[in-house]
Amino acid sequence: MEITQSQKGAWAVLALAGNLDTTGSEQLEAVLLPLANGSPVALDFSGVGYVTSAGFRTLMIALKQQTASQGTLVLGGMSAPVRRFFDIAGLSRVFKIVDDLATVVDAV
Repeated sequence: MEITQSQKGAWAVLALAGNLDTTGSEQLEAVLLPLANGSPVALDFSGVGYVTSAGFRTLMIALKQQTASQGTLVLGGMSAPVRRFFDIAGLSRVFKIVDDLATVVDAV
């Protein structure tokens, strides 16, 4: 997985490209968890092909950290098939998922 990090105002934005499988989730965890400290974080899923349970686990850990720190974690730019993975897993109700991350990031 390729992860590109940028800063947009207060937001740390991670653009993800590849698959959020076991290897990809380990790579994401190394970058994401240090950022999940209460500062707003946005994940751009527009380059993600699929997500496995290992990927969901990493995202849940980050969300738990953000919630404990009163931070925000937003996921966006998902293709229909990737969004369906979240729907099937029942996680669309757990995460804040938006179509256009730029709208959220630019609003702050």
